[in-house]
Order: sequence, then C-alpha cells, then structure tokens
Amino acid sequence: MDTITHDELYVSLINGAKEVMNNRLFLNKINVFPVADGDTGSNLFSTMYSIVHHSELKENTKTTLESIADSAIIGARGNSGLIFAQYFQGFSEGITAETVITKEDFVSASKNGMEYAYQAIEKPVEGTILTTMTVFHDALSKELSHHETFDTLLETAFKNVEIAVENTTDQLKVLKQSSVVDSGAKGFAYFIKGFLDGIHGHLISKDITEVEEIIPAIQHHDNDAFNYRYCTEALIEKKSDVADLKSLLSDIGDSIVQVKGKTKTRLHIHTNDPAEMFKRLSDHGSIVEQKVDDMVQQYDRIHNRKYKTVIMTDSIADLPQELIDDGQVHVVNISLLVGDESYLDKLTVSNERLFDLAKSKKSHPTSSQPTIKSIENAYHYLLSYYENVVVFSVAQALSGTYNVFSKAAEKFNENKQAIHIIDTKQNSVAEGLIVWQAIENLKANKSVDEILSDAEKSIGKSKILVKINTLDNMIASGRLSVRAGGIAKKVGLKPIITLDENGEGGIFKIAFQPERALKKILKHMKHINETKGIKHYAVTYVDDPLLGKDFADSLKDALNKEPEYITKSSGVIAVGAGIGAVAVAYITE
Repeated sequence: MDTITHDELYVSLINGAKEVMNNRLFLNKINVFPVADGDTGSNLFSTMYSIVHHSELKENTKTTLESIADSAIIGARGNSGLIFAQYFQGFSEGITAETVITKEDFVSASKNGMEYAYQAIEKPVEGTILTTMTVFHDALSKELSHHETFDTLLETAFKNVEIAVENTTDQLKVLKQSSVVDSGAKGFAYFIKGFLDGIHGHLISKDITEVEEIIPAIQHHDNDAFNYRYCTEALIEKKSDVADLKSLLSDIGDSIVQVKGKTKTRLHIHTNDPAEMFKRLSDHGSIVEQKVDDMVQQYDRIHNRKYKTVIMTDSIADLPQELIDDGQVHVVNISLLVGDESYLDKLTVSNERLFDLAKSKKSHPTSSQPTIKSIENAYHYLLSYYENVVVFSVAQALSGTYNVFSKAAEKFNENKQAIHIIDTKQNSVAEGLIVWQAIENLKANKSVDEILSDAEKSIGKSKILVKINTLDNMIASGRLSVRAGGIAKKVGLKPIITLDENGEGGIFKIAFQPERALKKILKHMKHINETKGIKHYAVTYVDDPLLGKDFADSLKDALNKEPEYITKSSGVIAVGAGIGAVAVAYITE
C-alpha cells in the first residue's frame, strides 16, 4: 500500500498511544533525565490516555488530527508529555490530505511535528525524545524514494529510531552514569512501534495492561540535577491564540516547555516558586488547570526512603517544609477558590496573593476538600513504597476532608489495615504539632500502634489560640454577621479564636486592643504551663514573619521554653484569620 486512509491513520495513532501506556512502568524505571523523579512513564501515560479516551475519528484527516492534538494538550504531563503533545499539534497542522494520506503527506507532517516539538522548548537538549523525532523524520525523508509501500518505509525509519534510542546513553552524562537510555526517547520509540503495528493490523486489545520488563538495576549517583524543586504545569485557555510565554518565566526556572493549540496552551517548568509562575500567567488567559509535583520528594521516596511507614496530612497542618522533608511526609494540598479560579494551597498561591485576589475580584476565597479519586491515587502511590500510611486530618467538624480520607481508604483496607486515619480535631499549627510529634515517633522507630496511641493522647491535650488582627475575614466568610461584625469593629473587638474538644470553632477570650489580646494569651499559657506543664508548642503567622517572631519571643519569655518551630500558615487559615493574625498551639504533659 502506498497510501493510508484517515481512519487507518487514526487507528494506528491510537495503537501507538496504547503501546506507550503499556510500558509505563519500564519508562518510570529508567527515568533519570532531566531529573531522576521516576515519572516519565506516568506522564506519558497521562498524555496517551487522554488521546485514547478523548480523541475522536472525524469526517476527515484534519479534524481527526485536531482532535488528537487537543486531547494530547489537555492530558499532557511532564517534559516528554508536553513535547509529544506539541509534536501532535505540529503533525496535525502539517497535513493537508482530506481522507487519503500519501507517504509524502506523512513525511511532511512528521517534519512539522518535529519542528513544533523543538519550538516548544526554551533550551532543546539532544540525546532525548527530540533526537528520536529528528531521526524518524530524517529516515522517512531519506528513504522515501526507496520504498513503494507505506509500511516498509515506516519499518526502515523505526529501525533508525531504535538505534538512536540506544545511542542516547552516550549522548548525556547522566544516562551513561546510570547505563540507561533516555526514557522520553524510548517512549517515542514505543509509540512508533505501536503505530507500525497498527498499520500492519496488529492492534492492541483492551485486555492488555502495563508491561513489566526485566532491566538491569540502575545505579543512582548523588543527584545534583535538582536545580529546582517543583515540576509545575499550567493549562491556559484563551479565546484567541496565547502568546509565547517561555521568556516570561525564564528567570524563575528551567526545563520550560510550552505546547500551543488554537485556544489552549500548556506550560511546563521546573521552579522553586510555583506561586510566582501562576501570578505571572494570570494576565495571559484563564488558568483552568494547575499541577505541581515535588521532584525532590519523589526522588527521595524512590531512592532515599527512610521508613516503612509514611505520614500523610493535609496542607492545613502548618509545618515548616524542612520538617516535612525530614519526615518524608506526604502533604495533600487543599484547593483554594477565588471567583472562578482554583489554586493549590501553599504551592501555587501565597497568602499575600490570596488577599490581593480577593480584593481585585471582590470575592472571598473559599476552600474545597480533595476528591476521593485523588486520595485513592495518593494511597495507591504511597502503598507501592510503604507498608503503612498514617493519615492526620484537619478536624472533621471543620471540613469534609476527613470523610474523604476515610472513604478513599475503604478498598485498600478490605484485607489488611494498611491505612490508618486520625481526626486531629484541630487545624493549623495545632494539627501541625500533632503531625510533628508523629514524625518524631517515626524517627524514634516507634511502631504504628505506638504512633497512633501517642497521637490520640495528644489530641485531648492540645489547644490552639489565634490572635485576630481584623474581623474583615470572619465577616466575609459568614462566621460573623455583617451587623454584628460592624458593631464589633466599631468598638475595636479583638477576639482570640480557639477550637473546642470536638474541633468546633469558637471565641476563647475577648479583648479590645491587640496588646490586651497578647497579654491574655500569655497569661493563659503561663497558667497552663504551671498547672499542667506544656510539653510542646509551636507558632504560626499569616503574612508577617516579624509578627510571628515577636509573638514567639513573647511566648519564649513567658514560658522560658523555645517553640518547636515557627512557620507561615496555610492559605486556608489565612483566608479565615485575615491579615496580621498569629497563632500558638500547645500539647500539655
């Protein structure tokens, strides 16, 4: 055959996507570039899954390929996933055939796909998926006149791709050190293999799942490739074409990739400041999706795992990042909604930015609990590395997050209690302090039962006191009526907020000046320390680190004891407590 129909092209492209999906685990295992976070296979799986399940065979070649390209952009994840999506975008724009595709049409489209892939990247690197895309096109172009049939042309080009994949080991130092090929390049080879099988009529059945391959153990060296911590992505939607945004982000990260469709664009960057990225992108369209992966934590979980049990909590638990890292804690970042925009707590928006957005949009930010599916995915991921998961949830009385944690755990606990969920009946730094204690117990090699027992005892001995600087947020959130709030503001009311033994919020004390509120907190803390003994305490602040430090210094002087830590609060706490708020939590002896 010297031509193929557009429906044969579609079926073969879908077959190629399935071939990549079926080799997810292998691609994860050999992933060491650009960072060894073991997720290239998963990222490509997401991209191909979107193509397989969301693209459609249309009435002609152009609309069919547009469907594939759009689906790829929506599902694209990671460097290789975004590069692949841009390849499909270029391929779809580079073909003009109505329903019958010649070899010449295909070669031209492959060239366009290759060029689009290179254009997507700020700093292209050879020895990667880009190289195999180039080799594929060059082989097609060179061999075009030597083959009468479509399949023999593809077979020759595929052989060249396989050789190029093997050669990547010697092209990049990190690949040579680990004695592996580039995972993205290998993913492209899998795609071409599946595509060629599709042309031959050898279609992958729906029954086939992931393929495990036997590979040599990868020797991982000290990883100095983490110039940046977070693999961050945004999907932007705009009525008109989105501008080239790579230069907008070049000073805050690397590995920048932009995949551009007609009205959607997906941006990928490795950065230490996801919140700054989303702040800069906010003027260039509607951000409809956000993703942030902690590459350092992913790497440590695979290669530097400390324990057989992992602690999991929500982002409302206020803990410094260094303590989270030390305990290898898995944090579920709660979604924050401002108008029609959604952000990830502690990751894609700062507390200061939340206040600015609320003011500009005239909309009070709200939080939403995670989905059951997202938590099931987290459990599945963690249980592939750990024997047990101990989950510490924000107070059930305050949020449905505890119920989501519990519901998602049901199918994992049918045969064995592997996931243990605790309602801390606290929030903010009080929840964080209970998690901190669990980390200390984990480091002390205590059993799961001992960790759970100590946590339950501490919950009954814990308390949080929040010093509010403004009532505006309590009024905006509906916790205080506009009328009552107006009267309280007029007389200068400065309430101290706490949670009761069931996790319900309420007023602990009332003051009419910030200084009086501080004195009442210090007086209470001294009394508790003298009568019961304060075993541990910690401090958090909403937006002003100097206020946090001054508050901690006052507590230190009153108790003659250092706090376990001082940290910035979550956005969830910030939108409720307001600008200038500080809080202390303690656990008694």
